[in-house]
Amino acid sequence: MNLLSALLCAFSAGGLLSVGGAANARLAGSLRSATAAATINFLVGATALSLLVSLGGYRANIIERLAGVPPWVLCGGVLGAFYVTLATLVIPRLGLTATTMTVVFSQLIGSLMIDHWGWLGVPQRPNGPGRWLAVLLLLLAVALRRSETSTSTATSPRSSSHD
Repeated sequence: MNLLSALLCAFSAGGLLSVGGAANARLAGSLRSATAAATINFLVGATALSLLVSLGGYRANIIERLAGVPPWVLCGGVLGAFYVTLATLVIPRLGLTATTMTVVFSQLIGSLMIDHWGWLGVPQRPNGPGRWLAVLLLLLAVALRRSETSTSTATSPRSSSHD
């Protein structure tokens, strides 16, 4: 995959996460349960991926290859379930924008540490000042967004939890 395609895929994935977050928050409100909404989210996603695999979307011997992976890599699904559940819980309280910015900030901190020390089989990429500056700027953006939300909530009768 070339660099432009990779960037477009990453950009699309980020946008889809925002739409998914909003959909899950709405589903959780209707069901009155973030856990039920996350469960339905994963059931629908697992069904879609199962159809893709069964229709030949992947031509590799998946089961044979699965036997050769270290067991800890399978925790990604559990971590994804926690992420979706937690995001679904907090979106109504923080709003979609503030939740997304906070999640991205946290992802950057984790990514910086994993890259810097080469944890979890990721190639080691030491962090320079530019990477830390990017994280600090995002932290500033989160703080500005939260102060804006606090100000608009205090002056407006309408809650800003529906960013």
